[in-house]
Amino acid sequence: MSRGNASVRVVLALTSDTALLSFNGVPILIRAYETLALIFPSQKIRVVATPKHASTAKALLEARNANFELVIPETFEPKVLAQSLESLLGNVQAALIHDASRPLTSTEQFDAVLAIFSDETDAARPAMAFTETLKVLDSDSVIKRTLDRSSVLRVSTPELIRVSAIDFTGSDCGWFLPLKKNARIKHIEASPDSLRINSEDDRNLMELHTN
Repeated sequence: MSRGNASVRVVLALTSDTALLSFNGVPILIRAYETLALIFPSQKIRVVATPKHASTAKALLEARNANFELVIPETFEPKVLAQSLESLLGNVQAALIHDASRPLTSTEQFDAVLAIFSDETDAARPAMAFTETLKVLDSDSVIKRTLDRSSVLRVSTPELIRVSAIDFTGSDCGWFLPLKKNARIKHIEASPDSLRINSEDDRNLMELHTN
């Protein structure tokens, strides 16, 4: 699958307040949108935001003359998101979903996900191994055990999901949209630049590394 493939619906998900922070003077949401607009210049980007963030997102995007359509689910619960997008996916092969809190994701990472999507793949995304030591705590914050790092991945976006593999009434399976049980999934190596901004401290640190 390639950038110009018209059978991909492009979705930008505003999943957190951090997407509305400024990054080197530009809102993080706008940085993520502009990356998608560069890769898919002929597409109207579907921007998904809950009621809490919808009006702010709309104002920021309109100020940039963005080519977008706003979708407003009540939550990002996978089943709710899938049902909110269902009417937009009827005439396409796949949905490409990117988290708006990842402003530095490179065009190369998008191209890599598109490149591995094939007839033998129903869902693809970047991921990287954990290098940190992972501990399981009980309710009193006492360490119970150490997790095997090889059994855990730090997942990233974009996620590219075949529409026919979406279970529109299914439960959370760790992807933006619920997948059918027999869905064939693939991961590629995620770039460090694709790390998610989860707080103002994250934003400040990433700004230091990009200046």
